[in-house]
Amino acid sequence: MKYRSLFLKIFFCFWLAAAAMIGALNLMLWLTFIQDPNPERRRGAAGEALNLYAESAVHVYDSEGAQAFEQYVNRSLKEAGTEIELFDGDGKSLTTPTAAEAASVAAEIKGTQQHISHVTALGRITWGRPVTAPSGRVYIFVTRLRQPYVFRGLPPLGIALSILAAGVISYLLALYLTSPVKKLKSVVQSFAEGNLEARVAPQLGSRHDELADLGREFDHMAERIAALISSQKRLLADISHELRSPLARLTVALELARKSTTGKGEAALDRIEMESERVNALVGQLLALTRLESGAERVPPQMIGLEELLEEIIDDANYEAKPLHKEVKVLQLAPCRVRGSSELLRSGIENVIRNAIRYTAEGTAIEVSLTTRLDKAILTVRDHGPGVPESELQHIFEPFYRVGEARERSSGGVGLGLSIADRTVKLHGGCIRAENVNGGLLITIGLPLSVSPAVIQHAPERMPVA
Repeated sequence: MKYRSLFLKIFFCFWLAAAAMIGALNLMLWLTFIQDPNPERRRGAAGEALNLYAESAVHVYDSEGAQAFEQYVNRSLKEAGTEIELFDGDGKSLTTPTAAEAASVAAEIKGTQQHISHVTALGRITWGRPVTAPSGRVYIFVTRLRQPYVFRGLPPLGIALSILAAGVISYLLALYLTSPVKKLKSVVQSFAEGNLEARVAPQLGSRHDELADLGREFDHMAERIAALISSQKRLLADISHELRSPLARLTVALELARKSTTGKGEAALDRIEMESERVNALVGQLLALTRLESGAERVPPQMIGLEELLEEIIDDANYEAKPLHKEVKVLQLAPCRVRGSSELLRSGIENVIRNAIRYTAEGTAIEVSLTTRLDKAILTVRDHGPGVPESELQHIFEPFYRVGEARERSSGGVGLGLSIADRTVKLHGGCIRAENVNGGLLITIGLPLSVSPAVIQHAPERMPVA
């Protein structure tokens, strides 16, 4: 998965935002702690315990005397780690020794008449308050805690678990937001590959947000495009079928005209016959292309020896190429077995080789090679012609596309041969591509190999060739 993907952007943005919020909350709590002028509010139950502690110590001193109080102080220091000092109402120490922090607290309580006071010195908290004993005497109780009361906030493990939980929530949220985009991408790819029935709405379920609206708009667009393409194909097929009848009648009329025409009229009739044959060939190609694009053609489960089929095609092609001072030469011919229709494959490969014959330079040879690579048969056809501009390589397999208008017309091509080859190869689960090489064009066809025994069968009908 690429780091520039929308999913990762959303996931990391949400996660970092959540982690920043956790850190900011911890920082705010710490700042509130160090800036609070009355930490007694922070201590809660601990403050109540200190109040009870103070009253208990004063009760011991007032009721049982200084010796009992000293034992109480020693026991508190040993068990709780706290130092206790007691002052009378005038701030005079009743215990020895007296720490400076304790005296400061006692003086502050005496001078300001505050009930509770505290100072922090050297990381320790000194806490005090005035206490009235059961006898009515007023004492000032002061204690110094051995361990300082510091703000700890969330422990490191708690912070880590909080950030991890935020990451899980961010992941689920990012997945929820981007899953429609992934589904839409998958449907768009399927639609671009020719599946005009691909729709995204069934995959979105009950979503009704903006992404679901985008998916429904795409489905509406796909329906319109599919309707237009189907209408175009149907129109093309209907026209092609309708042209067959007048062409047949024209052929009959030509034969009748030849019987009653002599001299100069023969040349005109020959010209009419040649143009009629061209139109008839074009109609045949249109019908073949329409059948391939509409899915009417089905690939039979025939086992084909591709090298034998290629030998037959090359023999026929050489018969046409030699009068033009050209040649089709085999560089390598590896045994290959594929499943499909021998006539469909013959039509597609013939169109590629005849296209190469048409454009290769006079006195050169078309180089054909058949090899295997992993689970594919690789067929390459290279000519020594002018090639194709790089910007137009991706368009040469489109119907009626012409690289050069004048050149195509002079060569007799109408831009259907490579289109038929492209549809035929894809119908067999293969791929075809074109690239320029030094002094020519290289067409590469890849077809999936079959591991079954070779049982070569031939279909009865032969496809038209461009």
